[in-house]
Amino acid sequence: MDQNKIRKFIAECRKEKGLTQVQLAEKLGTTDKSVSKWENGVCLPDSSQYEPLCNILNITINELFAGQKISNNDYKSIADKNLLKLLKNNLYESSDKSILFREFDNALNRISETIVLLNKFKTKEEAVDYMMKETKLSKKECSDAYDFYKKLGKKVLED
Repeated sequence: MDQNKIRKFIAECRKEKGLTQVQLAEKLGTTDKSVSKWENGVCLPDSSQYEPLCNILNITINELFAGQKISNNDYKSIADKNLLKLLKNNLYESSDKSILFREFDNALNRISETIVLLNKFKTKEEAVDYMMKETKLSKKECSDAYDFYKKLGKKVLED
């Protein structure tokens, strides 16, 4: 989610409805300071406010998270991206946050790409041979890495 796009979108939609921050806050049962924080990118609305906010602004939750109006043609693609971003954010929030989110996201993407790549091979031996050629690691190291990623991929599918 792009908090900068979201903040601008909330302000834009509020103004299109002819509402002040105070009026929007009253309709939501919150303060105008909260609305100001959302529109200035300090924070996002509490999740309990998403549905009522969207109803008032006549937008979908998907559009809120995208920070833009979404055409029917793009809806599924953007919904999938937003869901994936939410899942990554929730996963990061439950971590120890010892690395930046950008690094965390990059690591998740690389793990995902590796699992997809390894699943293209018919046998473990083919995958290990490929890994040995690409990485110059020993057969044991590649075999262990293969086992690790296969186990990780299986765990992800189970969860």
